Amino acid sequence: MELLHWATIVAFLSTGACFVGMAFLKTATNDMPPLHGARPFALAAAMLSSPTWAIGLTVIGVGFGLQFTALTVLPLSAVQPAMLAGLAFLPLIAGIGLGERLGRREAVCMALGAAAIVLYARAAGNAYSFDQAPAELLLLAAISPSLALPAVLFLVSDLRRKGAHERPLSGITYGISTGMLIGAAEVALMGMATLKTPLDDLAVSPNPYLFIVATALAAGQIQIAFQRCRLLIVGFLVIMTANPQMLLVSTALYGHGWEPRAAPLASLAGGLLLNFAAIWFLPRHERARPTRPSRRISGDMAAPPAPGPDPNPRLPGKPSGPGLAGPESLPAAPPEHGPYGMKPPSLRDRIARDRAEREAPRHLGTDAHDPRGPGRP
Repeated sequence: MELLHWATIVAFLSTGACFVGMAFLKTATNDMPPLHGARPFALAAAMLSSPTWAIGLTVIGVGFGLQFTALTVLPLSAVQPAMLAGLAFLPLIAGIGLGERLGRREAVCMALGAAAIVLYARAAGNAYSFDQAPAELLLLAAISPSLALPAVLFLVSDLRRKGAHERPLSGITYGISTGMLIGAAEVALMGMATLKTPLDDLAVSPNPYLFIVATALAAGQIQIAFQRCRLLIVGFLVIMTANPQMLLVSTALYGHGWEPRAAPLASLAGGLLLNFAAIWFLPRHERARPTRPSRRISGDMAAPPAPGPDPNPRLPGKPSGPGLAGPESLPAAPPEHGPYGMKPPSLRDRIARDRAEREAPRHLGTDAHDPRGPGRP
């Protein structure tokens, strides 16, 4: 099988174009209201009224056109590794365009995906193909589960109640369900490209209608996924789910196979195992990001209040503490001036005044106790 062909470069670029379109879809979610799968009309209105979303969908359509061109020239066994190799565009587009970064586990999953691509390419060298037209009932039976199961999984995940303190999900369910829908669309695209059906026969074939239905469902689901999850996670899951599904289902439907030898079959099986391992080891939740305190809070924490005078000073010269009668500190001092601006007499002055009043002579009819003096009116 000829892998170094211009069609493989076209297949490689088709995946890059799809990732660029996904970046536009991700950017369009910034101006959209909260999206839900249980509200399909509001979802469709939000998407169709966004110019950024229309640009992203157009770029993804260009990617599907490049993929269709590659499939008309080379068999799927040679195109599929080149399409997966376009995964190299994802960290660049997500990092430069959206500022997303790979975590450690995500980088390991990317490495597992790259190893799977190498094994797929080795198996493609011993593959052969012969075009066969499957019965319509067999085609519907093979694609229908890929349309129904993702919708159920997506609605269950979308309607699930989330706790107030629950960590945000990374988007495993969203990415897998969307990848299954895109894989079903690629199977239908594979049927149109491989069989080279004339337009008259293509109009009565179920392939174009299955492609439209699967693409429409995938567009809604991936838009909700991008509003809640990162492009790195969703895009990786979409391509790592859609391509093996397209490979396995198209092999059964359209007559692609491998020579019955141990080496190509082992490479194919190893590639599938690494592909599933890359999906399995992705983190289920997003990393906890430390929250930075606001400038006002950080200023209060950095500058403690200056120590002022103690309103309750200790008694000088007298021990105090637990086990001794009386409080440990004096109560707050009374105000310096009274209500009329006069200084109230001290306790010593009051005691002396009361004692002088008690000891003063009290004779009726005399002026001894009169402060004005005797004989004065």
